[in-house]
Amino acid sequence: MTDADPELIRLLIQELQRHAPALESEPRDTAAALRAVHALKGSSGLAGERELAAALERLYRRVREGDESALDEAAAMVRTAVRRLSAGESAVAARWPVPPDDLLPRPFDPLVRAQYASEVGDRLARIDDALATNDTDPIEAVRAIYRHVHTMKGAASAVGDEPMSWFCHGLEEKLKVAESADAARRAMGEVAQWRVVLGALLDEPETALATLRGPGHAPASARLSSIPARVPESDPPRPSMFDEATATIRIPAVDVDRLLERFDLLDRIREGLAARAHRGSEVAVSVRELRAALVDALRLIGPARPWGAPVAALQRIERVVASLGELRDELGTSSARLHTSEQVMRDGVSDAKKQLSAMRQTTVGRLFGRLTTAIESEARRSGRAVIVRMRGADETIDRRFAEQLVEPCLQLVRNAVAHGIEPPELRAALGKPPSGTIALGARKIGNRLSVTIEDDGAGVDGADVQARAVQAGLVTPELADAADDDTLLSLLFVPGFSTRESSDLLAGRGIGLEIARGGIQRMRGAIRLSSRAGAGFSARIDVPIETGLVRVLWVVAGGEELAIAAANARRVRRNEGAEAARVPHLLACLDGTGRAPPRYAVDLDLHGDDAPDLPTSIGVDAIGRTEEVLVRPLGPLVSALGPFSGAVVRGYGSLRLAIDAWAIAPRARAFSAARTPSSAPAPSHR
Repeated sequence: MTDADPELIRLLIQELQRHAPALESEPRDTAAALRAVHALKGSSGLAGERELAAALERLYRRVREGDESALDEAAAMVRTAVRRLSAGESAVAARWPVPPDDLLPRPFDPLVRAQYASEVGDRLARIDDALATNDTDPIEAVRAIYRHVHTMKGAASAVGDEPMSWFCHGLEEKLKVAESADAARRAMGEVAQWRVVLGALLDEPETALATLRGPGHAPASARLSSIPARVPESDPPRPSMFDEATATIRIPAVDVDRLLERFDLLDRIREGLAARAHRGSEVAVSVRELRAALVDALRLIGPARPWGAPVAALQRIERVVASLGELRDELGTSSARLHTSEQVMRDGVSDAKKQLSAMRQTTVGRLFGRLTTAIESEARRSGRAVIVRMRGADETIDRRFAEQLVEPCLQLVRNAVAHGIEPPELRAALGKPPSGTIALGARKIGNRLSVTIEDDGAGVDGADVQARAVQAGLVTPELADAADDDTLLSLLFVPGFSTRESSDLLAGRGIGLEIARGGIQRMRGAIRLSSRAGAGFSARIDVPIETGLVRVLWVVAGGEELAIAAANARRVRRNEGAEAARVPHLLACLDGTGRAPPRYAVDLDLHGDDAPDLPTSIGVDAIGRTEEVLVRPLGPLVSALGPFSGAVVRGYGSLRLAIDAWAIAPRARAFSAARTPSSAPAPSHR
């Protein structure tokens, strides 16, 4: 029985009967029949008969693609729908998860499929993560799964993957009813059963549909055990299962995170052992000094005499001296063993953390692969020839971090094709190779990643930007005349501002660069543009890598222990000589107050900073050792307090902050410039 509104069903029956002649008439008017199918598709959706609407949508698409036989099927479907609805039944007998007979996989562009498979694969990985957290908050986990399934349905509809779109729609309906914790757990159990179907629909849709149409409604885990869980090349292994062919274990990212947390706890215990070992060494030194004092006392007393010190006391002192000697040796041996154990534990924990951290890492090449797919797809759509070159594709970054970079970079590469690369005939007329070039580059330096996207296209005409900005009222003519190239290029980030005369789906609407900048800013990064009219355009993204293992240099400033990425510490030296007064104290750079001259100076290496010739040194009171540590992300409140890139948990739970070298450098330069000798004496700090 159907549970839809009876009045809506009555109206739908009337609509079906009214449009049926257009589908059954001989000779058939194809255009009229196509309009009838399109109208009935909308009416079915409004009446709540989604299965009928989806079936008519598939038939409508087949007719548009030249399959005239689909109109005969549409006529038969309308007759059946009228009969079933009049009897109080649903219009279409097929019910999820059993697929309709006409639901078949359709081929689509391999380049589009690569990007689509990567997107769906990522959503499947996030569903796995949500399933792993069902005991924590099942309702929130179901909401997260619903969002991912809905995204998959939209992506499937966009590329024409009808089986995936149909199955995700049915799964959405199951998730909508999970309003209580118990209902949410039941819904998650059902998602877990059908999880393998989602993967199979991506990799082996024909096999998956044939299995779903089999007898009975057994769980997918039982019926699809023979479907291989293949993973697209564009995405790393995801499902939590053992693959005998590759002899690898694929686990959810949340499990890796938990293991990293436990190893971090072991690391803190290791630091505690190191502290105890150090204390043991100190005790051994104290015992040695006590023993020396007793030996000296015995020397002063001299040989035993009848009227001198009691012989028993002297013998007791001698026994104490002997015992202290044994205790000294024992403490020294124990301390050495503790130091050895601590070193072994440090090496083991460090290796394990590196290996576990690598499990959730991916290469920038995976990101570049998705960008290349988008470039080639847009180039073919717009009739351009593009060659993609890459450098730095072997750099490794966190998978979630890479996913955050996808959307901003996609906007930039689409912008490069739509606005930059000229058509082949125009390039030939300009003396350029017919094929344009887009270069993708990446470089990881310390706890930052720099990504560049460059093209050899038309570039941006500064005079054109200037004229359009004045015309749009963004700047006055006087300001436009005085603006330099960097200022003019920054206008490209203004929403609605575009250098293109007309707009289409991907370009000319003046929102692409604004979307890119918004995404980069959410990652606490920056984007810089540069252009040469007629010679190309480039965008450089500079973002901090929020988490991961980083080799740091420990420094002490004002009694506070702080970390600086070792990659940013070019040199450590004593702060001496005529330039000593110009080196600002690190604490002065943090709170803005004057400090006494520091004992040591750390020369910063900012690798491609915009002002490499300006002084970039900070002063500290003491220099510690270098160490590879897990840098954790900061919350928004803490990150707003100063130029910090993250936090490091030390022994016994103590917290140490990591300095962001790029953020501290401008402050250091300002202090250094203020201390530069001039005609007027600089004010002294008391």
